[in-house]
Amino acid sequence: MNKPMIRTYDDLLQEKARLRIQLDAQKAELNGRIRDLKEKLAPVGSILSAIGGITAMGAANPVLKTGVGLAVDIFLKKKLFKNSGLITGLLGSFVVRNVATKVVGGAVGLLIGKLVKKLASRKSPKSPGPATQE
Repeated sequence: MNKPMIRTYDDLLQEKARLRIQLDAQKAELNGRIRDLKEKLAPVGSILSAIGGITAMGAANPVLKTGVGLAVDIFLKKKLFKNSGLITGLLGSFVVRNVATKVVGGAVGLLIGKLVKKLASRKSPKSPGPATQE
């Protein structure tokens, strides 16, 4: 690499401007490469988010998670996957349990929300309080 000879302050300012232009060009090229990489990896991100949605337990209630998990495990292991291999049984059970927990958790959440709305909309008649005599 040829280093320019800097002898005066003006030479220094010119070199600084040249390096600034070179830095801006390299930043633009790097940003373009990153943008291209993001576009190429977008399908992978959507696949990973879908897998993450399946593998994450859906219900916030631990009793609901446990109940649905036990029911699905018993049904799947005893009936559906009783003659399948170990990996197929475990993976199938895991995926179905998580999906069932999400479905049941969403349904229970909607039912609780409707119940709360009904109770809130029902207005009880206010009874007059005891009269105070002074």
